Amino acid sequence: MFSNTYIKTTEFPKSRDVQLFAWPVYSWEVYLSSHKGRELNLFERTILELIRVTGDRELSSSQIAEWLSLEKEMVLYILTATMQPNGWLDKNFKITEEGRKVLDSETEPDMTTALVFQCALTGQWFPRIAYESSEIKPEKDTDRLTFKLDRATDQRVRGYRVNKTIHEVNRPSDNEINDLLIKDKEARWIANNISDNRYHTPIKAEKMMLSSKDAKQSYLLLWADISSGYKFDFIDPFALSHKAPWMNDLFEQAIAVNGKLEQFSSSRFQTEEEELSYSETIELMKETARVEVLTKYPNAERIEGLVEPLFELMNGKERLHREKYADYSLNRSLINGCGSVLEFVCKATLNNHPFMRLDILPENRLSNYKQKRELEWLLKEVGKFSQSQIDSILKVQPGKIYQTAIGRNSSLRSLLATIFISMRDYPHHPFEFITRDGLLFECVYELSHDRDEASHGNSTRFTNEQALHYINVVDKVLENILVD
Repeated sequence: MFSNTYIKTTEFPKSRDVQLFAWPVYSWEVYLSSHKGRELNLFERTILELIRVTGDRELSSSQIAEWLSLEKEMVLYILTATMQPNGWLDKNFKITEEGRKVLDSETEPDMTTALVFQCALTGQWFPRIAYESSEIKPEKDTDRLTFKLDRATDQRVRGYRVNKTIHEVNRPSDNEINDLLIKDKEARWIANNISDNRYHTPIKAEKMMLSSKDAKQSYLLLWADISSGYKFDFIDPFALSHKAPWMNDLFEQAIAVNGKLEQFSSSRFQTEEEELSYSETIELMKETARVEVLTKYPNAERIEGLVEPLFELMNGKERLHREKYADYSLNRSLINGCGSVLEFVCKATLNNHPFMRLDILPENRLSNYKQKRELEWLLKEVGKFSQSQIDSILKVQPGKIYQTAIGRNSSLRSLLATIFISMRDYPHHPFEFITRDGLLFECVYELSHDRDEASHGNSTRFTNEQALHYINVVDKVLENILVD
């Protein structure tokens, strides 16, 4: 057997519609060099100390400004642009453990250790770094690989061990190692910037290098969502997002070189067609999905990539009507899917109605407060939004709007904000319908926030009613966008 070591990098999902894989990898220990924590300036230290001594008492920026005889805007800027991004305060402006360490001059260490993984089937590197991992012992380490999920409920799960390995281990170069660091930091930046909440500590590492230890043969535990009924959709094993498209790509390459994995995958999804390969089954179901989606949404193909997530939402809606009890994992997946559909729609809208004048956006050198004041003025100039709607639109970092306008990484709220500001250049904008429906506007923004929770594997228990509600919200948006 390749190894008797099993590595877990994230918690097991609490869902019935999943498949566990034990994936053969070569795991390498790496060292990451990082900055020392910087010293606080006088204002930061005073404000942070005040927040610490008040304990659980709620403090507003106005109260802090009054007590310290500072301008409210200055205090708000320090809180939101310095202290929260550095992880010293949480989203409720409560001091964090990191904030206490900074006050007590306990700066972070120069060096930390982590693991990186190389697929033993394809030789490809997993484009993420495991800062946290643990070894887990299976209950049965036989052909019937079994793990105990929950001691309290005695729940167990069978896993499929991928046994055949064909790639010889080669010590990676420094360039390969640091390329992984770049990819990992970018993924964590996106995860941190998708919402106003901080889900992952910013990675301050400047360089990564291999330890002197040899690679260790291990099995990395991976989970795949099978709720689609026809394919494996891998859950992000590093919990930076809900799904891992990069793992889906690696899986397709792996089944091309591993006949047993191909056979298992084909048998896992039985279809009426006999002797179809896994890849052929996916292609068949994609065509089935296309027909079903176009039956309900004849113009869905106007938006590239929309058919597949819409098909999954349609299937999920049917399941919700059948299920007697709530499947919280399914509901999180569906809410995340609702957000993904709206992102496809928003990106397509910006492609067809691009942001015309980048020069009207506020300069990045301005404080967050001043940038938001200028953005608020731009939205008021559009003349279609109430003040409360403008406040909702601006619950996004100002810099993200510029990044979205030039076509870079974007979240749902930054897409919406960019679209709304661009309306001033389009008398008949396709998103104008949402400005006339205050309830739909409100529901879309509620979805954007709940999607943040759902897409990061949060333990929030969304009900069937919430999932159905958001599917109906998406349906109403599509009714207006996909009109002839």
